[in-house]
Amino acid sequence: MPEKSKDHRCNECKAPVAERPTVIEFDGQEIFLFHPVVCAGCLMELCERFATVCANCGGAIPPYSQVGVLKDEAGHRQFVHMNTACQTVGSAFHGYWGRGNLHNFIEIEAC
Repeated sequence: MPEKSKDHRCNECKAPVAERPTVIEFDGQEIFLFHPVVCAGCLMELCERFATVCANCGGAIPPYSQVGVLKDEAGHRQFVHMNTACQTVGSAFHGYWGRGNLHNFIEIEAC
């Protein structure tokens, strides 16, 4: 349920943000962003600039999303949505997709 925000301003453009989470539709996905505080227009711009491609379904992974992290044959990182349709069984790596970078990357079990 949306929460009315008092005195919250967009971290990007400093415009007032009346409700949180910020909700938009991007690439066929409904995006709900609680933190950071970002207005709908700026969130759309961030998604367009910093989304990455899911190695499993080919869809967009927006910024501020949890991701599964896979390695291809050459050892490069690939990212997948953290849902039952895309997350490869046995994937032991995950992180947080930020503004074009992987953050909080951890291995959750030894493979």
